[in-house]
Parts: sequence; C-alpha cells; structure tokens
Amino acid sequence: MIEQKITKLNSYFDKQISLCGQCNKKMLAEERGDEADFEKVKANIYDIFRTIFSVAVKAGRGDAEAVKRFFILKIEQIPSNWVSAYNKARQHDDAVKMQIEQIKLDTAREIKETFEMIWEEEE
Repeated sequence: MIEQKITKLNSYFDKQISLCGQCNKKMLAEERGDEADFEKVKANIYDIFRTIFSVAVKAGRGDAEAVKRFFILKIEQIPSNWVSAYNKARQHDDAVKMQIEQIKLDTAREIKETFEMIWEEEE
C-alpha cells in the first residue's frame, strides 16, 4: 500500500532530523562548532527532501509511480547545484565549503537509496 510507504518515509525523515538535532547538541556541548554546523546542514537536507516528498505525494494523488518519478527527478536535479558549488569551492581551496557541499551530496545520495529501498518493497 502506498500509505505504508509514505508513513515509512516520513518516519525515516523525522528520525534522521531528530538524530541530527541530537548530534548537533552533543557537538555544541563538546565545543565542536564546525561539526555541530555540519549536523545542521544534514538536518536541513533531510527537511528539504521531506518537503519535496510531501509535494510528490500530493502531486501523485495515490499513484505510486507518479510519486516516484517526481521525487527521483527532484533528488537528481537539486544536487547538481551542490556539485557546482563543490567544484567552485575546490577551485578556491575552501575546504570547509567543500566539506559542506560533500555532506549535502552524501545526504541526498543516502535519501535516494533509502527512498528506492522503501518504495520498491513488496506490499
């Protein structure tokens, strides 16, 4: 059932955002500011794609294939800007910016893999 897949994915996003928040607080308590910021970046990426997923669900109107097409299209389009930003940061030897863009790309890849795994599960 599409409803179960939607519930699983929303739970996944909520859990990941919560974990990032916990890690962020822990890093701040340990005075590891950069790492705390990286956790915020990850949480933002999960939140962005949670929103895109909810738009995909609305646009798909119960059609699992339509939801999948919409979400996969967006998760492939959006990171292209991050690849450009990563390359620009590399040209300027900006290690922090490179790391932030890499975190965004890695998080998007993980979201895509999780989405595909959940979406392809047999009902």
